[in-house]
Amino acid sequence: MSIFKKFLAFVFAAVLTVLVGLSPSLINRFVQVDATNVPSWATMLINISWIAFLFTFVLPTTFFTTYAVLGRTSRRHGENASVYAIPVVIAILGILLVYYSPADIISWIGYLTISLSFAAFLLMVKNNEDSRYPPVRVYEMFNGGSLPEVSVIIPAYDEESSIENAIESVLNQTYPNTRIIVVDDGSTDNTSKIISKYVDAYGDRVKLVRHEKNLGKFEALNSGIKEAEGEYVYHMDADTVLAPDNIEKVLSTFNDERIGAAASMVSISNDRGILTRLQMIEYLFEQLIVRYGQSISRNVIICPGAGCIYRSEVAKNITVSDRTVTEDADYTFEVRRNNWKIGQEVDSVSFTEAPSNLSAFTKQRVRWLYGVLQTIRLHRWSLKDPWVVWAWLGYILTPISMIILLSIPVLGIVMGQAYLAYFLPYSLMSFTIFVVSRALPLSIYRYHGKISLLLYLPLYIFYNTYLSIITLYTFLAWITGRGVKIKYGSRRIHAK
Repeated sequence: MSIFKKFLAFVFAAVLTVLVGLSPSLINRFVQVDATNVPSWATMLINISWIAFLFTFVLPTTFFTTYAVLGRTSRRHGENASVYAIPVVIAILGILLVYYSPADIISWIGYLTISLSFAAFLLMVKNNEDSRYPPVRVYEMFNGGSLPEVSVIIPAYDEESSIENAIESVLNQTYPNTRIIVVDDGSTDNTSKIISKYVDAYGDRVKLVRHEKNLGKFEALNSGIKEAEGEYVYHMDADTVLAPDNIEKVLSTFNDERIGAAASMVSISNDRGILTRLQMIEYLFEQLIVRYGQSISRNVIICPGAGCIYRSEVAKNITVSDRTVTEDADYTFEVRRNNWKIGQEVDSVSFTEAPSNLSAFTKQRVRWLYGVLQTIRLHRWSLKDPWVVWAWLGYILTPISMIILLSIPVLGIVMGQAYLAYFLPYSLMSFTIFVVSRALPLSIYRYHGKISLLLYLPLYIFYNTYLSIITLYTFLAWITGRGVKIKYGSRRIHAK
């Protein structure tokens, strides 16, 4: 069924891309322009930018969103009934295309759109009917036997302000059989004192492992794994708070014996400022659309450090390494290299603090983006995976998208009224697809109340442009061999 969803999503995305590609000629029927004095170089740049726009934005965004919607309807019966409106509206648009088509090719696109919408509607109905039979709950997975133990590892370095909330969130889980291992990685504040209070109060359920000096998060995780017992090992950050049913929800993913790891859905706890709200929009799209698409085929490429779980036999046999500046990405690729599948449970939520100022945000993204480049270079075998190929191409395609955005006002000045015929479909189509793809995650997020973030979508365009600049910078630093200098914990690293 997953292959059919992919096929349906891809064909629909391809049809919509062709339709958007032809939209300038449709607009020209209603907008009278004089393009006789337009320089040939401007026309050529228009055409190049238009094609790049179709393949870097319209095609992938439509595919990801359609694929996620087709899979999402099976989550809970009735809750996502509103998504039925999507194929219905698209079918109506197809009917209008057939009725008002100026050319045969537009008519055929209309007929194909109607057919695809009908197929998507039937698939969504079937998914919702299947969801009448809820997935196996974690308590049913073990046939009434004892629940497996989950060792939760929390690496901490100078985390006196957050470590208490992190520990409390694990102690208050609905899943009862948990053990907490906090690794104090050479903290210079009161982190160890706070942890020691919980050790005294809870005995064997909370354990403190201390490093005399700061060795890095990767060594803290390795120390915790050595102390771990039970069937599962959970990684979380010291500034993370787990939703009460996080572990119970994510454990249900392991009813598939091929699953070696599973990611939680990471949300932002401090989304009160403009920058953190823009990050929230990005987080929800990347996880509820893109990563959810990966999870349908059990092919998640990165498990976030803020909340992910591994079978003990996986965690004990793979060492966390500092060969990249994103140890969680490298570790996830190692799990996949050992032929394990990786899933995601979007209703298993963990909350983390996002950078609230531009400087901290920039440093974080430089580390993330450069670390993924290091990871892909180390794991060249993974380039056979389309999701990894897309992640790699993003470093090239994202800057191209930025250049396209910047070219809009320049070409408008050069071409004048003639540019209107291209600018209208370019902006209207892209903004419509952009709004729909970002609005859907806000509506299906487990903890509702995020629809107000739609007001920030105009600012999100500038946020995306800034991300493109960072992406281009990290790619150039990697391709030239200069690398990047970052601070990670107490260590200053020149990553190459």
